[in-house]
Amino acid sequence: MTLSLSTNTQATLLLTAPLIAGRVDASTKLLTPGEYLKLARLLVKFNLEPSHVLDPDTGGLPEEIRTLVESERYNELLGRGFQLTQAVERWQSRAIWISGHTDEAYPKRLLERLKEHAPAIVYGCGDAAILETGGLAVVGSRDVDAELVAFTEGVGCLAAQAGRTLVSGGARGIDQASMRGALEAGGKAVGVLADSLERAALNRENRELLLDSKLTLISPYDPLVGFNVRHAMQRNKLIYALAD
Repeated sequence: MTLSLSTNTQATLLLTAPLIAGRVDASTKLLTPGEYLKLARLLVKFNLEPSHVLDPDTGGLPEEIRTLVESERYNELLGRGFQLTQAVERWQSRAIWISGHTDEAYPKRLLERLKEHAPAIVYGCGDAAILETGGLAVVGSRDVDAELVAFTEGVGCLAAQAGRTLVSGGARGIDQASMRGALEAGGKAVGVLADSLERAALNRENRELLLDSKLTLISPYDPLVGFNVRHAMQRNKLIYALAD
């Protein structure tokens, strides 16, 4: 997937993404998923796209949208063009691609199953085509004994033998065991990460699998964001949506 960003995705990133080193200026408050959803609904209502909020001439926008775009908060967020350029260069150097929800390349299964609640932005590394293959979803505890790890590796192996993609969360414990079982058996796996996509993309053990189109890693969160429980729970719906 190309890293060339559509103007729609650029607008979405400016409004919702930290952009620099996983952080954002404390004075610049990013739109929450709920706030961005409200904006997206307004844009759909008036047959507009996210790129329309980048137009410096707001006179032609409906009043409901113009009120938002002309606010100090939106001006600060949309004025982060240099930060966006830096972020794109960083992602490019790490082979991380970005897809906005209005892009043709955005994972279709997420749109079909989550509809307007699909994440506005998806970051990824590896062959995006694997995301459309469905497969078996496996999620589970991080703290498990050796017997359960072996059992779960066997499940991953069976999925590979059946020619089905293994979709999991990439976390230690059950998630990694299922993916490891599938990959070691010659199958394919998708990891939907709640944190640290950049670190996983640069991991030496993952690189060959990513380059060979055996493994694809995605996340709805900034590639440098750290772990938190809320993100880990929220990403589960993406695992379910991508699997059969």
